[in-house]
Formats: sequence, structure tokens, C-alpha cells
Amino acid sequence: MLTIIKSVLKSLELFLTLKNKKFYYDLHTEHNDREYAITQAIEKLRDSGNSNDADRADLLRDRLAAERERFEHISAFYTETK
Repeated sequence: MLTIIKSVLKSLELFLTLKNKKFYYDLHTEHNDREYAITQAIEKLRDSGNSNDADRADLLRDRLAAERERFEHISAFYTETK
């Protein structure tokens, strides 16, 4: 009986570990997609040469920096809980 309980608990632990890793992988993939989209938008705005577009690109650059900082914070939290 005790062996069955240990086995079930170990299975649950492995399942939750796998689920946690998948969550982090999905989060990382989503971050990369968002970062790529913002970078492409910045490049497109910079190429247009319009001063309003340059201002918009500056705002997007700030947003990109905030996204990176937020992801670093989440990554640091994730590595602490491993």
C-alpha cells in the first residue's frame, strides 16, 4: 500500500514538473514572438523616415525594453523555483 502511494506521489511530482517546464517553454516562445514583432515594427517605422514614425519607433523601443525586463524577471523567478 505504501509503495502505491509513493508511486502515485512520484507520478504527480513528475507531471507537475513537466507541466511547469511546458509553461515556461510556452512563455519563452510567446516572448520571442512578441519581441520579433516589435523589432520588425520598429525597423519598418525607422525605414519610413517620417518624424512621427520615428517618435512611434522610440515608444516601441521603450516597450521592447520593458518586455525584456519583464521576461528577465519572470525567468529569474522561474529559475529560483526549479
